[in-house]
Amino acid sequence: MIKTLIIDDDQANIKTLQKMVHLYCPQIELLGTATNIDDAYNLIRKEQPSLVFLDIEMPNGSGFDLLRKFGDITFDVIFTTAYDQYALEALRKNALDYLLKPIDIDALQQAVLKAEKKAALPQGNNYWEKVLQGLNLVANNKICIPVMDGMLFVNPREIVRCEASGSYSNFYMVNGKKLTTSLRLKECEELLPEQFFFRTHHSHIINLNYMSRYVKGRGGYIVMEDNSMVELATRKKDAFMDFVKKRY
Repeated sequence: MIKTLIIDDDQANIKTLQKMVHLYCPQIELLGTATNIDDAYNLIRKEQPSLVFLDIEMPNGSGFDLLRKFGDITFDVIFTTAYDQYALEALRKNALDYLLKPIDIDALQQAVLKAEKKAALPQGNNYWEKVLQGLNLVANNKICIPVMDGMLFVNPREIVRCEASGSYSNFYMVNGKKLTTSLRLKECEELLPEQFFFRTHHSHIINLNYMSRYVKGRGGYIVMEDNSMVELATRKKDAFMDFVKKRY
C-alpha cells in the first residue's frame, strides 16, 4: 500500500479526490488531508507518507513553499492544479507528475502507477533543489491586465468575476477592489484559465471558486461570495451544469 496524503485548500477538491482514490486506486492508503501549509507540514512530519497529492497554490503559500520546508524530501509528489498551459509546460519540463483539475480517472491511475514505479528509485535532495528553483514562475503565475495608467500583473485566482462595461471590462477582486481594463469581455475570456472560469452570459465571466449558490430559473442566476448576483443565460445552463458536475 502507498501511504498517501492530500493537500488542497478546497474541501470539495479533497472530497472528490478521496472518492476517486477509493474507487479507482486500491493500492493507495489515505492517511489524512490538510488545507493549508502549516497543517500540511505537521501532517507530513507525523505520518511520513510515501506520496502526497499537492495543490500548487494555497492561502498562506504555494505547494513549492511547503516542499522548501523540508531538508530532505523523502516522499513522491503529484501536483494537482488548475493552472493554464504555460504553467503546465513548466511542470512537464521538470519531469513532474501533475493532475489537471477537474481530475480525469485515467490520468489519476497513470500518475499513481508512475509513483509506484518511482518509489524504488528515490530522488536525491539535489533533484528537488533544482526543481524548486525552476518552478518559481508556476507558483507566481499571473496574467497581465492593461489599465488606464499602465499594466497590472494579477493572479487569476484572486479574481471573483469579470463584467462587461461597454467597450471596457471590470475585474472584481477578492479583496474588494475593482479593476477597469480596456479589454473587451471576449479578450478577458481568452486571458483567464478555462479550468475555473466560466462565461455565464454575454456580459459576465465568473470564477467558480467563489460561487455561493445557484438559484433556479429559466436560466437562473448565481450568487457570488461578494454577494453579487450573476445572470446565467438559458443557452449556457446545460454547459454550466456539466461544468459544475465535473468539478464537484
